[in-house]
Amino acid sequence: MAALSGFDQVEMWWPFPTPRPTAADISQLCDHLRSTGTRLVCVNNDAGDFATGDRGLLSDPFRRDRCRDSIRAAIQIAAQTGCRLINLPYGNRITAVPESDQHRTAWDNLVFAAESARGAGVSVMIEPLNVHDNPDYLMPDLASAADLVDRLGQAGIGNAGILLDVYHLGRTEKDVETAIRRYAPDVLHVQFADLPDRRCPGTGELDFAGIHAALAEVGYQGLFGLEFAAHSAPDAAVLRGAQDFIRRYPGHTPAQI
Repeated sequence: MAALSGFDQVEMWWPFPTPRPTAADISQLCDHLRSTGTRLVCVNNDAGDFATGDRGLLSDPFRRDRCRDSIRAAIQIAAQTGCRLINLPYGNRITAVPESDQHRTAWDNLVFAAESARGAGVSVMIEPLNVHDNPDYLMPDLASAADLVDRLGQAGIGNAGILLDVYHLGRTEKDVETAIRRYAPDVLHVQFADLPDRRCPGTGELDFAGIHAALAEVGYQGLFGLEFAAHSAPDAAVLRGAQDFIRRYPGHTPAQI
């Protein structure tokens, strides 16, 4: 659908029902990308079952092996497709586990991911999610994510950064543009959707002219991913809205999820 809509770069959630896809599964994915003329620019690591409330495995000590299996597979996908970004959803609080233990698990898995990905020229990312929509998420704001990335840098990990979703930022910060300017050095990828309900960017409450200007001011050179919900609008109308938005803000080739 992305290719038919005029997009030649895509990002995706974890594309397999298992954390350990076979070589044939990965080859089939790569063949599909080539056949549609699309380039993968970002892939989410296995995040568990979103439908039942999961929001990632990075901080889950009970699913460490599953998390690392999918990290290994994501690096294989990246190496074969030229993708340079892997997003690692952080995960929710687990009642039976001290929060400090979960953060230690996340740290260990992040270091494993970054060190494993470095040889392939791939960077790993963490994404803050707002607590209004994700009340149990353990990485709730940009400041927490930036602090973690800074500590990774101090530990010699130079290929880690932040996936900045401006929808989540808008739900968390009163001044979105100031937050962008403050934390921009750690941002590797940006996703766009509008308030109040993750609609097509440019159709809601966020000031995307100001957001775009702030990103340009800090020298952001990455891509914009369009990660929004269609709601009840017909596909054609949604895609027209996305294309209209892109034409208003040139300079970065967008990816579509």
